This record gives sequence, C-alpha cells and structure tokens, in this order.
Amino acid sequence: MSSKRTLATMYGVGLVKFAPGTAGSFVAALMAYPLLMQMDGWRWLLLGAALLTVIGTISAERYMKAQHTHHDPSEIVVDEWAGQWLTYAIFPAYSIWLGETTPAAMMLATDAQVLTHLVTGFVLFRLFDILKPWPISLVDRKVRGGFGIMVDDLVAAIPAACALFAVDSYMLVVTRAFI
Repeated sequence: MSSKRTLATMYGVGLVKFAPGTAGSFVAALMAYPLLMQMDGWRWLLLGAALLTVIGTISAERYMKAQHTHHDPSEIVVDEWAGQWLTYAIFPAYSIWLGETTPAAMMLATDAQVLTHLVTGFVLFRLFDILKPWPISLVDRKVRGGFGIMVDDLVAAIPAACALFAVDSYMLVVTRAFI
C-alpha cells in the first residue's frame, strides 16, 4: 500500500482523527498569513489555488486509486487548501480590478485587518464547505473523481469570499469613520 502522506492529505494533515477538513483549512490559513501580509500576496494565493486545483485533482485521483475507493475520503484535504486560498484572494483581486492599488483600499492595511480577514475567511469558508448550500451541494453530488473533490470547495469559496467582502467592507467603513 502506498503512503497516505501525499499532497492529497496535505502530507498528513488530513490524517487527524477529528475534523480533518477543518484541520486542512486551518493549516491553509496559516500558510496564507505571510502572503496576505504582502501587497501582491493575493496574486500568489490565486496562483496557488489554481495550481493546487490542477495538481490536487491528480493527487486526489491517485490517492483514491491507491486506497481503492471511489468516493471523497475525509483525509483528502488539498481541496480545502485550494478553496481556503481562493476565499482569501478574491476580494483583493476584485479591488485591484476596480483600480484600487493601496493596501488600505484592499482593506488589509494593518495587521489587525489581515487577521480579521484571515479568521473571518476561515470561518466563512468552513461554513459554506460544511453546509454545502445549493449550488455547492449539486456540484458535490454530480461531479466525480479528483476534480469533483476539488471543485465543490472552489464553488464554496465564491459565496465565502462574497461574505468576506461584505465583512471587510463593513470593517473598512467603521475604521474610516474613526480616523
């Protein structure tokens, strides 16, 4: 039998006994923190999410084949990594698209704002990933294989990022009101 410590399990993170998906998201959040502290960190998060989607799909397929399973084993958590990073990256990318280029405009100007973004994004992504409201539930049921494992978390990242955008926007308004 092949090793279970592969990219699919985030090299063993997904092997924890309790809440492996949450553990995977937590580690992904920790890895995102130094990137979020950089002006262009969101670009690395987007690129990382895209690369993780491609190589995570392959790794998940290989893992399922090696474990002789056709469903989504709980220990595969590379999908949480990609989804968590996509959640964090969407808003700063949107801000740049709107022409905002300063850290304050991206709402990540201070350590406290970065931490709020990090914690809130973690909670929101986990909420959407666990509850799987429509259309996430539809994607989860209909798309199979390694890509199916990855794509439902990427779809969950979209409403999580939108909710994160709302929280970040509120926090910016409140912060600017007191400056």
